[in-house]
Amino acid sequence: MRRATPAAAGLLALALTHLTAMPAFAQYGAIAWDKETGKYGASWNQATAQRAADVSLSECGSTGCKVVIRPGRSECAALATTENGKYAGGAARRGRDNARLAALANCKKGKAGDCTIRVTDCNK
Repeated sequence: MRRATPAAAGLLALALTHLTAMPAFAQYGAIAWDKETGKYGASWNQATAQRAADVSLSECGSTGCKVVIRPGRSECAALATTENGKYAGGAARRGRDNARLAALANCKKGKAGDCTIRVTDCNK
């Protein structure tokens, strides 16, 4: 019984660490894109809108990156671009498939070529 107590305490501490890694009300996301280079970056389930923007810009990795989509709580987002990445369409919607379809439709409006989904996910 004495061995079980420290092991249980260790497992509890580990579980609490993982639970606190993501804030309970994490609800912000962002997708950044650079129209000159075609680079993009995304973040999901961040504690603040600013943190979501900062993470997506960091992942984008180009000085020309700008946040183009800001999905909210329980919202999904997608970014579609042409092959060279220089024309894009994005959308935030309830449901991953709805976001993907809307992003593709928005990308195709530019008649710049075939569009492909580059990133999609959902906030909790």
